Amino acid sequence: MKIKLTLIPIAIVAACLSVSSASAQDYAPQPPAAAGSASSGKGAGKKPGEVLTGGAIVATPITEEEAKKKYPMPGGRAYPMGDRDIHQPSGWIFSPYNHQLYDCTQIAYGGLVLDTKANKVFVRPKTK
Repeated sequence: MKIKLTLIPIAIVAACLSVSSASAQDYAPQPPAAAGSASSGKGAGKKPGEVLTGGAIVATPITEEEAKKKYPMPGGRAYPMGDRDIHQPSGWIFSPYNHQLYDCTQIAYGGLVLDTKANKVFVRPKTK
C-alpha cells in the first residue's frame, strides 16, 4: 500500500507540470505579422518593399552580378555589413547607410540586400 500512496503525489505533480507548460505556450511572444496578412510565418504574404507592423521593410534581395552592374562597390571594396540589434526579431537588420530596418529573414546569411531608401547594397550579417 505504501508504494501506491507515494506514486499518487508524483502523478499529480506531473499532471500539473504538463498543464502549466501547455498553457505557457499560449502566451509565448510571436514575431510581428506582416501588415495586411493573416499569417506571421516566414514568407507568408511578404513582398519586397512591404512595410511590416514593426516598422521594418521587407528586404529586396539582389544577386552579386546585378549588384556589380547597377550598384558598384564603393571604392572597389566589399559591400558594408548590415547591423543586427538584439532587441529586434532575428533576421531584422539595420542598413549601414541610413539605419532603416529591413526584414531579411528570406535572405541567406552573407546575401546581398538592396537598401531601397539609400539605393545602395549591403550584406546580411549572420544573426545569433
